[in-house]
Amino acid sequence: MPFMAIICLLLTACDKDEVSPANSMKWSYEILTPANVKFLKSTAEVSPAYFFETNGKGGDMVMTCENFDVLNPISADSYAYDCGWATLKVEGNQVKIHFPPSTSDEVAHEEIQISANDGERKAYTLICLSRAINNDGPTDPQPEELPEEVKFKMIMAEYTPFMRIESPLPAPLDLITFRITDINGEYSPIDIPEFTHYYDSIVWSADDFPHTFKVAENKVSAESAETHITTQWSSHFFKSGTVKSHLKGYRNGKVEYETSHRITLYDRDFLGLEWGAINLQKPTNLTAYCLLDRNYEYKLYDIVAKGYNPYSRFVPVNHKLLPDADFLPTTKKAVMILMENSLGTGENANGKESLFKCLPEKGVVAERYWENETTRMLMLHRLPDEEGLAEESYYLHIEPK
Repeated sequence: MPFMAIICLLLTACDKDEVSPANSMKWSYEILTPANVKFLKSTAEVSPAYFFETNGKGGDMVMTCENFDVLNPISADSYAYDCGWATLKVEGNQVKIHFPPSTSDEVAHEEIQISANDGERKAYTLICLSRAINNDGPTDPQPEELPEEVKFKMIMAEYTPFMRIESPLPAPLDLITFRITDINGEYSPIDIPEFTHYYDSIVWSADDFPHTFKVAENKVSAESAETHITTQWSSHFFKSGTVKSHLKGYRNGKVEYETSHRITLYDRDFLGLEWGAINLQKPTNLTAYCLLDRNYEYKLYDIVAKGYNPYSRFVPVNHKLLPDADFLPTTKKAVMILMENSLGTGENANGKESLFKCLPEKGVVAERYWENETTRMLMLHRLPDEEGLAEESYYLHIEPK
């Protein structure tokens, strides 16, 4: 009789905050190692509970909260927890759980508290994981192969380059458009594709991105049945490199089918900028957003000139309508995250102002500096003026070398 080590991971411990039944957390899950991890049961309560079992061979699983975009840190400012034989990591609205291989037969018990804010209240979920230390572990029958008519594909339909330049390759600040098609690549822009009726939802996600985007959803109740679908969607990505994204079909809380897509995003001179002809007559500005990272948005300014010297600006957008006091530190973090994903943390900007030709004459302080082969960048701290016309903020100023 194998020993059992049982761990109950309490996502958000109950405190004096009350939880509205209408705002209970709703979850889907994906078992990445089905030979070693097994779903046992779940309960539908104000604070739902999910039960899983894993064996000593190790395994991985991911739970996604469908109605909260962000989960709070596990404790203090930490989004990770390691008890030695299990690790838990919070990323956006996901809880990623990993069990390394183990031969220990010691009984272990851990309680981990995580919260999701719902206004002034908090919502909770209880995840109970049992670990059977043996070589056999949970076994599931081989799933039946899905019929071809319920399978689907994801394709990149087009991309719209930043500043409307002609480019043979997409860049992070270009608007990338995707489509969901049937398994044969047939696209239906108007009708609801038949394959969507098989799933409760179809969700788009990508490696190393914190959020997800629901492409399709079927809502069935005793009174009605509704289907919502977006057959074509677009997004920016804010960083170069190869992005592997996934389109997953969920049924009864479980991934029944998945397809993946890889796209490589190339830097031009900087992200999507390309130093060249300057449009002085009709500059247009673009609001860039990422459906898979909804923490930040940016206003991207067309290249213009000051005394025939070109420059551009990337300015964080208050798309969450935060109070001014909360938005100011957010603007600084938004610039730093954008640059860390592209060129690292940069260096102190002291003395670097002399390298730039188009900086404002007053009202700003340079704090961080970056450069690559073609471009220099400064994070500027715009100070409030005495008249109160200029709001205090941080933004990125960009010029060619």
